[in-house]
Amino acid sequence: MKHVLAMVEPYSDFKGRKALKVELEYLRLVYTVSEMRKQGENAQGYFVVIADNVPNQVSKWERDYGGKPCVETITTSPDSYFKYSIESGKTSEISGTAAAAITDKAACRSNSTIRWSIEDFILSKTILALEPCVQRIKDESIFPLGIRWDYYGML
Repeated sequence: MKHVLAMVEPYSDFKGRKALKVELEYLRLVYTVSEMRKQGENAQGYFVVIADNVPNQVSKWERDYGGKPCVETITTSPDSYFKYSIESGKTSEISGTAAAAITDKAACRSNSTIRWSIEDFILSKTILALEPCVQRIKDESIFPLGIRWDYYGML
């Protein structure tokens, strides 16, 4: 059995407090996968950055924490979400998301929901491309170390 853990971050120039939060997420992922492997588990981590290329900060963390053996950094573009939705005839998904944003009285909540929906879609598609047989686990009570991973699955 293989464990697949992942975190997703939209890249908007990691600076200040945001940089510390993202760095901690990366470090948690490296630590967890490393510990699982030490215990004899087959585990792989993915740090998915929504950007055109790997930001310098992430490359620095890979070097500083020796994360490459445990965590693969992947970059992907949000364009893939829209392109997939249009090509697969799922334009209702886009229009439904937009309608939810327009009709939601709490605009900041709807924007956050839309952003997370897009990030989760991109993350899921990216993980399935890398690990085609993975089954996503949504029961957070069995997540490794009790951490709320953006993606946890097994195959």
